[in-house]
Amino acid sequence: MRPRFLFCSGALVTLALGQCTSARRTANVEQVQLTTTDIDLFWAAYPAAMRDTAQADKVFAEQYFAKGSAGLRDYCARKYQGDARRFARNITQRPRFYNSIRATSLAIAGQKPEILAAFHRLQQLYPSVRFNEVYFVVGGFAGSTAQPVGLLIEADQTACGPGVDSSELTLVQRNRCGAVTDLPAVITHEMVHNVQQPHDGTLLGGIIREGMADFVAELVTGQPGSNARLHVYGNAHERELWNQFVPDMHGRDPRNWLANSKQETAERPCDLGYYVGYRICQAYYAQATDKRQALAELLETKDFKALLDRSGYAAKMTSR
Repeated sequence: MRPRFLFCSGALVTLALGQCTSARRTANVEQVQLTTTDIDLFWAAYPAAMRDTAQADKVFAEQYFAKGSAGLRDYCARKYQGDARRFARNITQRPRFYNSIRATSLAIAGQKPEILAAFHRLQQLYPSVRFNEVYFVVGGFAGSTAQPVGLLIEADQTACGPGVDSSELTLVQRNRCGAVTDLPAVITHEMVHNVQQPHDGTLLGGIIREGMADFVAELVTGQPGSNARLHVYGNAHERELWNQFVPDMHGRDPRNWLANSKQETAERPCDLGYYVGYRICQAYYAQATDKRQALAELLETKDFKALLDRSGYAAKMTSR
C-alpha cells in the first residue's frame, strides 16, 4: 500500500536536490549561509499537527516541508524518502519532549556568531578549507548529515538542557542529546566531513574519518563534537578497546563500532569507533613538529593504514 500523502515525490524531489546542488562553497566565512528559518516553520506548523494527529502528516507536508528551504527538502528526500507519515509519527509520539524544546531550538539562531567564530578558527588552522551552507531543521531524530551540497543539522539533538523533558527518548537518544552551546563543535565536526577525502571502505578508514572530525572539532572549539561521553568510557578501557578493534580494522563491517546505536547500554556506549579514531588522530598530531602540516595531512590523507603506522598509536597500545 502506498503512503497516503507524499511530500517529496516526483518533481519536488528533483527541485530539492537540484536547488541544493547549486549551493556553492566559499572561503569567505562571512558569506556562509546559516539557515534557521525551517525551525520557525516547524513551530508554526506544530500546534495544528498536534490538534489532530491523524492529519499531522498532511499538516507537516503542507505547512513545513512544502514551505521549507532547499536544505529541508533535501533532508526529507534523504531521510524519509518522501513519506510524511514517518516524520509525523516521530514527532507526535514524543509530545512532552517537543513541547519542552521550543525555546531551546529557537535559541539556535543565537549561536550564529559562535559558529562563524569556529569557522574562522578552522580556517586559521587549515587555510584550504571551503565552507558549505548550513541548514538547521527539526528532523524527528533522523539525524544530521553532511552532504557535498551542504550540512543538514538536526535541531532535535542539540536542544536539550534544563527544563527539557527527555523521558520519551530512548537511552541512546538521551545520551546523544546535547545543548545548543554544543553546536559550534557539532557543526565543525560535520564541516570536516566535507573537507576530508573519501575513505577506502575499510573499518579503519571509517573510524579515522569520524575520529578526525571529533579531533578537529576539539582543536577548534575545545569540545570533541558531541561525543565527549565516549571519552569517559574510552579512557577507562583504551587498551581493551584496541585489542577488540584490531581483528576488525581491515574489514568492511562497522556494526560493532559505528552507527551501532542498538548496542548502547548504561554500561557501554555505542559508536566507540569515534573514540579509537580520535586517539589515532590525536597521536598523529602529537608526534608532529609542524602542527599545521600535520593537520593538513590528516584532512587530506587517502592512506589510512599509513596514517595509523605513522601515528605510533598501535605500537603504544601493544607495548608493555
